[in-house]
Amino acid sequence: MITEVRTLERAKCSRCGKGKSIVDLRYCGLTLCEKCFAWFFERRVKRTILENHYIQENDNICVGLSGGKDSMIALYLLNRFNNQTGRRARVFALTIDHGIKGYDKNLIENAKLLCQNIDIEQYIFSFKDEFGHSVDEIASVRPGVCNCGVFRRYLLNRKARELGATKLATGHNLDDEAESALMNFIAGDVRRIVRGDGLVTNEKFVPRIKPLRRCPESEVLIYAKLKFPGLNFALECPYRGEVIRMSVKRMMDELERLHPGIRFQILKSSTKFREALMEGSGFRAELNKCQLCGEPTSGKICNSCQLKIEIEGVMKEFSCSSQ
Repeated sequence: MITEVRTLERAKCSRCGKGKSIVDLRYCGLTLCEKCFAWFFERRVKRTILENHYIQENDNICVGLSGGKDSMIALYLLNRFNNQTGRRARVFALTIDHGIKGYDKNLIENAKLLCQNIDIEQYIFSFKDEFGHSVDEIASVRPGVCNCGVFRRYLLNRKARELGATKLATGHNLDDEAESALMNFIAGDVRRIVRGDGLVTNEKFVPRIKPLRRCPESEVLIYAKLKFPGLNFALECPYRGEVIRMSVKRMMDELERLHPGIRFQILKSSTKFREALMEGSGFRAELNKCQLCGEPTSGKICNSCQLKIEIEGVMKEFSCSSQ
């Protein structure tokens, strides 16, 4: 749902005064044409990369590339700015095939096309090969529950580390960041609040970077359509259920409509809150080692292992009952 950006028909660009405006950025009072919007968007991403030192000399940056708009733009601009600055960082892509019929194929085609066009090395791993079951297979015996997120995060971190990555870039945008901050606050999850920027101390955890964290989702979509016309970015996972994030998202959309720029304020406030917690409490961004697989976790057993145990139990029960 686009709330921050309104499409215009006749207004002139408020930056160049020549081009026909395509967007109205209510939170900053700008109406921009295609060229000026692209400049505005790219400048914000570049500043995020530079201010956070996301690209450093001889980095190995793995980009989690799903083939959706956010990850496509994250890879495209990271690679572009890396080439422009001459930092000589290695940038490569990691794509996960969940095994969702009619969904993964189109996204993976998007990802492959981008990697070919900008000469980026791409690695593809599947749920089926790594966990023994595709999402479709899991959903057939465990319906109504999203099974993707836990396994995807586990696989992205492990494979990025095994491929020598020093950083793992994700396509999280401003909407994602603001929603996560609000959800963590609602849950009172202090540890997740402290770890919000990927500041985690664990030898097996690949540090996260988020080039689009200051970019509203609606602007990412417009930029993606300008850069990759003809690609389908409207795909939605068929197993995406009514989770709390969807309710938070709808609430955020309404708040943004009434108070343009509130997502930026939530992101800024969450950063201040995190800094205060880090300075004045005993909480630290430390992770444990999973007792079963050795991967990073905040508990004794990681969410991925817990989910695998649950799924194997359901699979076994389903197999026995069908005989």
